[in-house]
Amino acid sequence: MSSTRAPRPEIARSRHQLLDAAERLFEVSGLEFSLNELAHEADLGVATTYRRFPSHDDVVRAIHVRAHDAFIAIFDQLEDAPDGWSGVVGYLERAVATNNAHPIFPAAARRMARIDPSNTAGAELEPLLNAHVARAQDEGTLRLDVTSVDLVSLMSQLGVLTVLPEPVRTAMSARQLRIAVAGLRAEAQLWGDLGDVAIEDMTRLQALAVESPSSGRLDEGQ
Repeated sequence: MSSTRAPRPEIARSRHQLLDAAERLFEVSGLEFSLNELAHEADLGVATTYRRFPSHDDVVRAIHVRAHDAFIAIFDQLEDAPDGWSGVVGYLERAVATNNAHPIFPAAARRMARIDPSNTAGAELEPLLNAHVARAQDEGTLRLDVTSVDLVSLMSQLGVLTVLPEPVRTAMSARQLRIAVAGLRAEAQLWGDLGDVAIEDMTRLQALAVESPSSGRLDEGQ
């Protein structure tokens, strides 16, 4: 019977060096760095770098795994949450803080959607979050029409703010998170059920999408 063996310490160490270097390079040039640049930043040989990551896409995949592990670890910190609302908000706060500390994570997730659209690693977050969502809804603090998928999506959307430099990045994400959390409270559902307005919202956005971009311009027709 075969089993998965952990990589040798020197392999694991060099992979860690390369991924740390990728995070530093991202702050300077985004994801568009070469493997040669990665090797130089990590102070490793080019041959070693290519052995660990044969392509740039392999680096992105490894960063995505690193991000996945970081988000899974959040739930270890939430095991002692005093109530469901604390678990829900604790997840959002820690997830946003993780993205702010590692802005390469949201970028890698967006790139993964293109290079490996069948990847479902993020799906593991849903059942872990379900317990906190159900608990908060049972306690009457979280609106009943919110799902775990909504919360993961909200966290992903706030990840866009990681393109901003610090301290603006954290300041803006904290502000937007406060606005979002207010809309998650049970009493916010009094303003309308999400399911009831979803079709109307989709129809309105689709109509806006096909409107002429030049509509209303003063120079139109000149």
